[in-house]
Amino acid sequence: MKPGQALHKIRQALHLDDETMLEIYALEGYPMEEKRLKAILKKPSAKGHKNATYEELGLFLDGLIRLRHGEIKNPPPEDAEIELDNNLILKKLRIALQLRDMDMEMIFELGERPMSRAKLRDLFRAPDHPKYLPCPDAVLNDFLLGLEEFWADMPPIGHYTKL
Repeated sequence: MKPGQALHKIRQALHLDDETMLEIYALEGYPMEEKRLKAILKKPSAKGHKNATYEELGLFLDGLIRLRHGEIKNPPPEDAEIELDNNLILKKLRIALQLRDMDMEMIFELGERPMSRAKLRDLFRAPDHPKYLPCPDAVLNDFLLGLEEFWADMPPIGHYTKL
């Protein structure tokens, strides 16, 4: 999934406003400008749309974890290159939102993609594990659709609030 699509769907699912998203970026020390944020959140066909980068998506997800949990324990080294893929996006959302297996199953069910606990575990395995299951765009999309319904009654995220 393209980074801008993922950001837009996460924003929609968690009911985040611009101010909260800018706060999340600030937690990671990333100087996201409001104008840039608005441009990357526009639909690709809209005038003024800009493509988000994987770095911007990754920093947003790390900031969301930091917002919800405080300082990240055992962060990767500064110079480590981590490839952000759909599996890692799922993992970071799971950590940030403190989702348990049962929650994940429910979210996938709400997204009309039932997922067994065994398949879920395979999505979160290391890429070199023999049972590793790559997460296609359609699976991540269905998860984010289910997350929007799952998160509908949750308190708003933002303004440096933790669970």
